[in-house]
Amino acid sequence: MVWTRGLALAGIVWCAGLLVATTLPGGLRWPLAVVALSTALPVVPGFVAVLLAGIRRTTGLQAETRAGQAKALWRLVRDTLPGWLLVASGLLFAGFWVVAVLTLTGSPGVAEEQAGTYVLNNNGETTVISEAEYLSRRARESRLVAAVAGCFSVAVAVISTALLRRKADKAVHP
Repeated sequence: MVWTRGLALAGIVWCAGLLVATTLPGGLRWPLAVVALSTALPVVPGFVAVLLAGIRRTTGLQAETRAGQAKALWRLVRDTLPGWLLVASGLLFAGFWVVAVLTLTGSPGVAEEQAGTYVLNNNGETTVISEAEYLSRRARESRLVAAVAGCFSVAVAVISTALLRRKADKAVHP
């Protein structure tokens, strides 16, 4: 579980760096597939490990409803993590979430390059745009991917830290 937390922390830093890079003049000129793959590498293994390692098995979350499981998970996080860490991670999660929501608003289509011209494709209806607008749209797509991955990284870091602390507490106080 320690490696999970380490990957999640690396994912947070990487996603934050990508977000900053997409806002710089000239933006991030990587293909979207490279951005998606590079943000998924530190996030997906940790996310799967947290799920499979058994939030239920490790924490005893045996509630029958999803609401009951969510309450039990919240109790685990609240009881094992200091308040300042909860606030900091909540603000970081909210920051990534706000970037994702703001990136989604007002998107009239997907930026594409077709036969040497830049277009916005909205369900088959294309509109010609400038290269600057195309690059701006591509940067927005990269920002969205990095923001969503950042949200998952924060969640994995918080949950894995709570699970590690619960495990350490059980070892000290059997």
